[in-house]
Amino acid sequence: MNHTLACLRHLNAENFVSGALIAQALDLSRASVSTALAMAENYGVTLERKHGVGYRLTESIDWLDAREIQRLLPRHGVLHVDVADRTDSTNRQLLAAPAHGLALAAEWQEQGRGRMGRRWQGRVGGTLMFSLAWSFPGGATTLAGLPLAIGSIVAETIAQCGVEQIALKWPNDLLIGDAKVGGILIELTGDALGPAWAVIGIGLNMLPPAVEVDKIVTGLNAHGLNVSRNDLLARLLEKLEHGLERFARNGFGDFHADWERRHAWQGLPVTLSRPDGQHQAGIAAGVTADGALRLADASGIETLIHAGDVSLRLAGN
Repeated sequence: MNHTLACLRHLNAENFVSGALIAQALDLSRASVSTALAMAENYGVTLERKHGVGYRLTESIDWLDAREIQRLLPRHGVLHVDVADRTDSTNRQLLAAPAHGLALAAEWQEQGRGRMGRRWQGRVGGTLMFSLAWSFPGGATTLAGLPLAIGSIVAETIAQCGVEQIALKWPNDLLIGDAKVGGILIELTGDALGPAWAVIGIGLNMLPPAVEVDKIVTGLNAHGLNVSRNDLLARLLEKLEHGLERFARNGFGDFHADWERRHAWQGLPVTLSRPDGQHQAGIAAGVTADGALRLADASGIETLIHAGDVSLRLAGN
């Protein structure tokens, strides 16, 4: 069994804590504690070690606390929050047993995924990774534009928490300037005619990933975020609850204008790449009422691009 996260929970950035105390608290051998903490860097955590004294974090970890998050949520809502130290994927867990309003957050995901099967690289204490299960009475055809509605809700909430420059990239990324700060992955299950289950996975960087990734990335903490991870998660869940109820009644139309207002590349030249290697250049001209990207060419003729296995970049990048 991997005890690294359990051991890390006993450390802080102010004082050294002896391996013997951690071993006693967790009923482990001192060798097990040493082995577990030797793996800390695999989770993006760095330690100071002083022989005969113990261990200390170089940076404090803002741990998630399910009871604190639940306390911050409105009592009359349907939301229930669980927090796991480790899991394969919060989306996968909720897809296996969805429950309306159930949110699952994790300090670490072994198989966290982004869109098109990409790996979502987390960092213990530096990433907010969670999923929310939600039931819609209609089938999947009633959920057109849902990823963009979710993006609009998340971006607006983050802006209210101090990061006013947060922007959206079609169809599911959150940006600050040219750097990615988060992403959304929605997976559907259920009957064709309803009800349909949506499992909404959201990953946000509070700090940049501790390992190299192939994209420019940043973290919310460097851009004015003024709340803790627990507070941010509670606020996001509260806004998502109200927003999803609005979406079920009115669809993406309620979020269309807000999404385009935060569209990072509105009116800019972009290049669309398809899985077969073909590329299409145009101007990002906003989105349709069902969330399709409007891509205008030099003559003004528009092509509608529906979310799929396509990649969108600024022209020249």
